[in-house]
Amino acid sequence: MPVLIARTDKVGDLVLATPAAELIKKAMPYERVIFLCSSYAQEVLEDNPYIDEVIAIDRNASPFEIAKRLKPLNISIAIVLFPTLNVSLGVFLAGIPVRCSTGFRWYQFLFNKLTYLRRSKCMLKEWEYNVLLVQIGIPTLRSLTAHPKVFPSERDVERAERLLAGKKRPIILIYPGGGKELRWPKEHFKRLCILLEAKGATPVVTVGKNEEHMISEFKRWAIDRVLSLGELAALMKLCDVVVSNNTGPMHIAAALKRPLIQIFDPRWAVNPKRWGHNYTGASVLRPPLPFCNGKCKNCKYRPCMEMITVENVYKEIERCLGRRL
Repeated sequence: MPVLIARTDKVGDLVLATPAAELIKKAMPYERVIFLCSSYAQEVLEDNPYIDEVIAIDRNASPFEIAKRLKPLNISIAIVLFPTLNVSLGVFLAGIPVRCSTGFRWYQFLFNKLTYLRRSKCMLKEWEYNVLLVQIGIPTLRSLTAHPKVFPSERDVERAERLLAGKKRPIILIYPGGGKELRWPKEHFKRLCILLEAKGATPVVTVGKNEEHMISEFKRWAIDRVLSLGELAALMKLCDVVVSNNTGPMHIAAALKRPLIQIFDPRWAVNPKRWGHNYTGASVLRPPLPFCNGKCKNCKYRPCMEMITVENVYKEIERCLGRRL
């Protein structure tokens, strides 16, 4: 009978949930793996060979809407990686026999298989917590492991090739956006682009939804439209190094195991021990400061992100390339 995985938040979170599908499909190849996710992030799961069906819902979908989508599927096990109230109640109302998630919430009674993972302690990577939850929900999977993966389609790779046609290598993909959190200053990104050009490299800037205004700000280097997540993944696959703030595209690049400069702010909530990626060619940069809670109005270190210099990032790009520019 089908197995459901649920993670209905942002792009990066969904990328880090993909190992759950791989684990289940490898151990139970004849079972249908169904993924419940947000419509905002669903492109991340396209062409994933470990997922048989994707159910995309609006972020504000009611429990009754969710239950209506799930009930006809005769799902046997639901593993809810991030249990919002609406998703938790929707899974319960759908009558799924085994419902597994984490505790610590007042509505945990909606599940009949709980584990108590203190993710905020940052003892493991976020994707490792997801793997652990699946292994607890389905004990027969405890000998297996998996890593985040995305699968750009041939169509998107062809589009990315056209975007890069004629550009001189090395090509450095730069993602200066990422929500309203603490970010590396846009002026620093611009100075990095200028420096890379002066050294003979080609910077290519891309932005996400609701960041279209930055296309004109980075006009000299920017792709002239917002790419789909599939196109973005394909572009990353073809570039030599990716430089990104800590945001969804950073996790896409890591899932592709691209040479990657990850720029983090000093908040404990985004501790790179949990949210960063460690592999050959990956690098983490953060201000040389103690962790904080992000309430920086009166912070004596403000503006802290300027402590990461353009030269810091440039040196890491050379390190990832394995040569000087």
